[in-house]
Amino acid sequence: NVFLEWAPNRTKIKKGTRLARRRLIKRAVEESTRTVVSPDGWKLCLRDKDSNELFNLKDDPFETRNLYSDRQYASVISRLTGEIHRWQESARDKLRI
Repeated sequence: NVFLEWAPNRTKIKKGTRLARRRLIKRAVEESTRTVVSPDGWKLCLRDKDSNELFNLKDDPFETRNLYSDRQYASVISRLTGEIHRWQESARDKLRI
């Protein structure tokens, strides 16, 4: 498994950007995310302030379909959430997600 950690970047958001609304950029920059990419092609992103995401990278390499809300994938979510929590424990990561 590959684990990724995103901790908030406390930089100020400049006015006038056209990429997205300022409040959406601010939320994305200030949230914390813990992600695991598994050898069998799943990517799970757990966040403290925004929606969680699950992608099947084999079928959806561009991450266009978030499967997190689909009950069919509950066992995948449970397994990968456990992997993230075990990694957090070993890394002494105190973020609650």
